[in-house]
Amino acid sequence: MEPDIFAPFLLLGLLANYNKFEFQNPYQHRLEDFINESIMQQIVYGIGDVCGAVRDRYVALQEDLPDAWNLSSTLTFIGLRALSPDPKNKRPPPTEEEAKEQFGALPTLEAAVALPTYTFVHANKLFASCLANTPAKPKSEAPFSALLSLASYLTHHAHRSARATQYALLNLLTLRIMIEDQALVKRLCSGDIRFYVRLCRQRPPNLPLVTTNRAPVCVVLDICTDTISHNLRRRLDGQLYCLVIGIILRIVSHLASNRTRLQHHWPYLWGALLSFIKFLTQYEADLSHQPHIQEDICSPLTSLIAYCLSAGDRFLPDPGSYDDLFYKLVETGPTLPKFRDAYFRGSGAGQDTGINVLISISSHYHDLLHAKHGKKTHQSPAAVQSVIKQGYESLEIEPNENLGLWEKWRESIWKAELKKITRTVIQDVKKIAERP
Repeated sequence: MEPDIFAPFLLLGLLANYNKFEFQNPYQHRLEDFINESIMQQIVYGIGDVCGAVRDRYVALQEDLPDAWNLSSTLTFIGLRALSPDPKNKRPPPTEEEAKEQFGALPTLEAAVALPTYTFVHANKLFASCLANTPAKPKSEAPFSALLSLASYLTHHAHRSARATQYALLNLLTLRIMIEDQALVKRLCSGDIRFYVRLCRQRPPNLPLVTTNRAPVCVVLDICTDTISHNLRRRLDGQLYCLVIGIILRIVSHLASNRTRLQHHWPYLWGALLSFIKFLTQYEADLSHQPHIQEDICSPLTSLIAYCLSAGDRFLPDPGSYDDLFYKLVETGPTLPKFRDAYFRGSGAGQDTGINVLISISSHYHDLLHAKHGKKTHQSPAAVQSVIKQGYESLEIEPNENLGLWEKWRESIWKAELKKITRTVIQDVKKIAERP
């Protein structure tokens, strides 16, 4: 972002957030009324430039794209490694200690651009649309592609510091608001907007490498999947997981209600969600007493999976993707009662709907497996898949209107956290201002 745009945009973001929960902020209202699309587009290009630059600092520490299939890799493949040229400027990945120190210092100060971006998107639907739809300049990535790429790196490394977590949250909040706009999410799910996004691959497990253009909502789902997989800690960041689960629910409920079938590597998302249940169960002693974990994480998580089981035939691209969700649930079956006992003790009516649906479906298929194969403790994947297909006819999932429901974003719910994030941004902006 050019200095003559970057500094005023940061200042505008700070002014619009100044005591906005205590009085009517005039700058906030000005953002709501702003309709100059030409200026918006200039700002959006600047946001893309800054996001790309902040992302590139992560890449500079560890290159995470696999080597291209070139002369060197070809010679190595056929056993002539000695003849292959040495890769230039190829840095080895940092050690665990190096990564802790180097990645812990990121993101760079310019990540502060996330605050005015979030504020503008929240205040102005036209700006959110401009951010999503502005095309790439020649030999550059689209601004929204750069923002999604940075969000991937931020969430991938969110656990490294409170500051990194706050910037990850800010970027995810921006995405949540855009997903909640029904006109905008329709475009994000369709083929109207398509581009390539570089996603972080600096720590396993990694999602399949996609180098082609695709719908932005697929990228958002990948960011959510990676966030779940890469931030599992005994001191779990509840807000991060609550936000990610909510974004996934908003996407799948839109797809299902509009019967939009999305081509996506869904099995990786199912695997991450069900692995999260296993993690929560395994570390019950550390996590079950965390404030609001049942209502903010466990109940939304089980309700999300239950909704996908009941509505998956309306948004999944093929029967195999639907079968795989049931297969993974059956694999997780023995964990589900333990999970319920750990996190749903004494829950009120309706709160445990999701977990009861999961246990009911899992029990249905385990009964079928027992009836067909006896007391064998281990079944082959083919046997389980066969029973899953046969079991659809006798499976009954009671319709529940609460599954798939979500509430629009209200800043007041996150008042305390947004104030903390704003204070962090202010400190970063001060350091930028003090530069010679």
